[in-house]
Amino acid sequence: MKALVKLLSLSVCVVLLCATCKKKEPEFYERPLVNHSLTDYVESSTNSYVQVDDSIYYFHLIRGCYSSYRGRLNKNAFSLYLQSPNFDRPYINISVLTEIIKPESFFQKGIRKIDSMYIEKKYLSLGEGSPRVEYYSTQSLLTWDTVFYENKRFNGKGSLEILDTLYTNYQNTYHHPSTYYPPQKIEFEFKQ
Repeated sequence: MKALVKLLSLSVCVVLLCATCKKKEPEFYERPLVNHSLTDYVESSTNSYVQVDDSIYYFHLIRGCYSSYRGRLNKNAFSLYLQSPNFDRPYINISVLTEIIKPESFFQKGIRKIDSMYIEKKYLSLGEGSPRVEYYSTQSLLTWDTVFYENKRFNGKGSLEILDTLYTNYQNTYHHPSTYYPPQKIEFEFKQ
């Protein structure tokens, strides 16, 4: 009987102890997310241009976003979408991988070395779907000359400099031929 009372007392203690312990809510960067936008999409007019193969494309609109990718990548990514004024002209989709850092730390004036990038030329008029996103090794620099971040919104002026020719190879896709991006500095600005 004494053993049963001890067991019952011990069980009650364990139940009370478990009931009073609260699990700590995991911090955002500890949560198992696949893709989560850390900032709002910011859109602005621009005078950017990108050299693709032997052609130069000019763009009048830029959109940007900073996102978190978990799972296969386990990195953050800063994405730029450059669009031309003509519907039949291409647009450029650029995404550079960064370490996992909060937006407050990413949007700081300075230079950040980039060693992995996705870049693609697409056409809106073809209504294309994207192939599987593949990040390529690169020697590039992301620079913020001026930058401001608050409440999931950012603005500022910067550049993405491709230091060595970047060759892309979109296999098994009709509208995405292999192409290259020679060394160049792609300037961008997000205005308030």
